[in-house]
Amino acid sequence: MKCIRSKSPPGAASATRPSSRPFRWRPRRRSRQFQAIPVATQAPVTQPGGVIGLSRSYEGTDGRWVMRTRALGTPLTVTAGLTTERLDEHRLGFQNFTGTGVAQVLGVEGALRRDEDNRVRTFDQYVQGVWEGERVSVTAGVRHSRARFDSRDHFISGANGDDSGAVAYSATTPVAGVVWHANDRLNLYVSAGRGFETPTFNELAYRPGGGGLNFNLRSATSRQLEVGAKALLGGNWKLNAALFEARTSDELVVLTNSGGRSTFQNAGRTRRRGFEAALDGTLGGGWSASIAATALQAEYATGFLTCGPPPCTVPTVAIPAGQRIPGIPRTMLFGELAWTHKPWGLETAAELRHTGRMAVDDANSDFAGASTVLALRASLRQAVGAWRLREFVRVDNVTDRRYAGSVIVNEGNGRFFEPAPGRNWLLGVNAAYTF
Repeated sequence: MKCIRSKSPPGAASATRPSSRPFRWRPRRRSRQFQAIPVATQAPVTQPGGVIGLSRSYEGTDGRWVMRTRALGTPLTVTAGLTTERLDEHRLGFQNFTGTGVAQVLGVEGALRRDEDNRVRTFDQYVQGVWEGERVSVTAGVRHSRARFDSRDHFISGANGDDSGAVAYSATTPVAGVVWHANDRLNLYVSAGRGFETPTFNELAYRPGGGGLNFNLRSATSRQLEVGAKALLGGNWKLNAALFEARTSDELVVLTNSGGRSTFQNAGRTRRRGFEAALDGTLGGGWSASIAATALQAEYATGFLTCGPPPCTVPTVAIPAGQRIPGIPRTMLFGELAWTHKPWGLETAAELRHTGRMAVDDANSDFAGASTVLALRASLRQAVGAWRLREFVRVDNVTDRRYAGSVIVNEGNGRFFEPAPGRNWLLGVNAAYTF
């Protein structure tokens, strides 16, 4: 949640002893990727090559201060905190070939074409208050975020000049929500807030016309509203349902997608409206069931220009308002029927997943068809002294259905569809020892 802050309500009582909770992380990652980019395309010195070498380390710290008190005779919790993160990246690019003519070898790491050190730093401050009344609960807060991207270019050769630079993004995102406890079995709520999304390093990584980070990208901002209900029904059944809408400005979208490399742009305003519901409960005799459904209308609220077939450095294809945002299905459905036999430690279940058709590009020139797949799973649990054992088996796509598991949005050569795996299975054992 982006938002967190509240003012102290009138009549707040003296505070209980505040508490704090710092948290820190520091992972590292390295990778090499070979891309299917033709030799001729890599000829200009401004082209960053067909082999990507990445070395990344990132770390962060989150410190929180929590105060629990009472206001108007009911509990009030105030949380304030600071979060900072840093990512350091060494990005290399090489040609994916060596030699020329008959001595040319493809698919190997060749001459250096890109060498840069990149860094992103973020610093967030937030405060949130939760007031829990007998019939009404209120949450309000605010978060201020700032992110700065810096790049230092070490590969400067001829027409490939110094692409060093920096860009910073910042925003303040408030949120507020009210829950009405209608009775012991029904809560109704409404919440509203603002969102803030900066480009990632992967989205900044390439400019439409060559190397260097794409510092022209802007951050996306959104306004969101949600109204919903949470209810306990008879027979240990629970129902969650919500209506929601999100309006985004400067949406980050794919501009070009060719040879495994993507560039991005800002595309004006978008709108998402939808409904989601989830129902789960027990049927007796060890049986239980759950079902979740989402209906989502995601579309461009304003028109914009995008790229056509490659090569493309300047967008010229008009996308009118009302087009569906690609890569987002309009409907999704998940259902599960499970049976548990506790004396044996046995758990079994059948899962059904349905995904509606989705557009593959901004022009909505084609669609990935809807798909429905079945999965089965089973597991056994045992306790042997201090050991806890679990054996499990899972079979996905039981009927071996052929369908598009994902799409490559705006793929320049029309190769949008990525096939999903056929029937596949997983067998494993988990073991845990308690000291």
